[in-house]
Amino acid sequence: MIYRMKFEKRDEVKYIGHLDTMRTFTRCIKKTNLPIKFSSGFNPRVQLAFALPLAVGVTSECEYFDLELNGDVDTKEVINELNKSFPDGFKILTCEKFEKVKGLMSLVTEATYEINLMISTDRIKEYVSCINDAFSKDEIIANKNSKDGKEESINIKPLILDYNVKDLNYNTIVLSVHCLAGSKNNLNPNYLIQIIKSIIPEEELDDYNIHRKYLKID
Repeated sequence: MIYRMKFEKRDEVKYIGHLDTMRTFTRCIKKTNLPIKFSSGFNPRVQLAFALPLAVGVTSECEYFDLELNGDVDTKEVINELNKSFPDGFKILTCEKFEKVKGLMSLVTEATYEINLMISTDRIKEYVSCINDAFSKDEIIANKNSKDGKEESINIKPLILDYNVKDLNYNTIVLSVHCLAGSKNNLNPNYLIQIIKSIIPEEELDDYNIHRKYLKID
């Protein structure tokens, strides 16, 4: 039986990369009382598969992974066993079970990111207007490092489905971006930070955080 779980990754663990997250989950799953199914061969592995990897430094409330178990276990028991084993910062939110499913990575098509920008200036409304102008253009150019180490320019506009920018109290700007995601077309949220830093001077951008709020699983 395959158990598809939705989990959150909070501030405490946002600097743990994807590979280390996989290793952490594997160790924690082995500590549970669940009937884990292992791969065959000389080096048996926990049958574990994640959806879209999360960039380092990004928090999320909508991460997914599939875990294969031997037999039919109640989903509440699966959630309870894993949450007892996981470190602070990771928490299983929901769990569904299937006899057969397609690979998670192939099912991801869209994502929504929310970026909170803390501004140390009274020019906040000006920056909201500038960000709106930048994202409304036909081209939004970001820099990408190619495989040979060279920097190349890419247009991320076709990857953006919708966006919204607004200012809050306490000098905070919130940028929400709904975009393409997955194995075919994927917007790295760090490109959005590139655009923002080209608008807001470093000395006026106190801090920022990126949060993934939604993953569309077809």
